[in-house]
Amino acid sequence: MNMIPAVQEIMGQGIRFVQILFFPLFGFIILIGFFFYLFASKNPYRRRKAYLFSIFGAFGALLTLYLPLIISYFSSKNKPHEATGEESVRGLVDLTIPWGEQVYNLLKVLFEPFIFFGGYLGIAIWLLAAKNPPRKRIGFGMVIGAPLLWTLLQYIPDIYYFFIPANPQ
Repeated sequence: MNMIPAVQEIMGQGIRFVQILFFPLFGFIILIGFFFYLFASKNPYRRRKAYLFSIFGAFGALLTLYLPLIISYFSSKNKPHEATGEESVRGLVDLTIPWGEQVYNLLKVLFEPFIFFGGYLGIAIWLLAAKNPPRKRIGFGMVIGAPLLWTLLQYIPDIYYFFIPANPQ
């Protein structure tokens, strides 16, 4: 497409807005689907709802991310530049370090109380579920999952930098 640069900029901002808005929404739908699956027990209608939420949430998230790219690739006369071999993932990561650390610290401060509250809520659910096996499983999963999620939250930057080499060859 041969558009005016201002229109391209507006469309790019619109696509970014849609991605920023809908990708977390579909991620939340996936999370709701997993919770539906935990509460479904043997009810086939609830299981179906959980599967539909999980599958269509993932499909919607991928569509939100990649559909604008695919459309612009096939409809544009100008193809993307060829890689020269000088590009690296490390270079892209270094561009985002200041914002990435601030966002990580913000998410860490926001989610740590929820993780601890979830652990204590899991203990309460586990102890109060008299003879209800699905509730006991949910409580046990929350009790075991809270420390694992907290540990993962503490070491996410180290895990991330483990997979991105410091000196790409």
